[in-house]
Amino acid sequence: MTAIPARFAASVGRVIRGLPLPDREELRAALERACQVPWSWPQADRYEMDETVRVITTRSAIVHYVILPGPDPHL
Repeated sequence: MTAIPARFAASVGRVIRGLPLPDREELRAALERACQVPWSWPQADRYEMDETVRVITTRSAIVHYVILPGPDPHL
């Protein structure tokens, strides 16, 4: 399994590790998609004025992330 090139707070990592395996795999696939194409997930409603804030929703998790702009946008 390869590492996801994004930073998470320690508390978020603990919550993710506590998810059942199928839920972790679903979230991992969603995060990999976000890392490959940061704009692939919808804009977070609460931050409608900031298009860099996106939200991933899976059956068991909701994860907000920020796209760091530049020549190579990333999470």
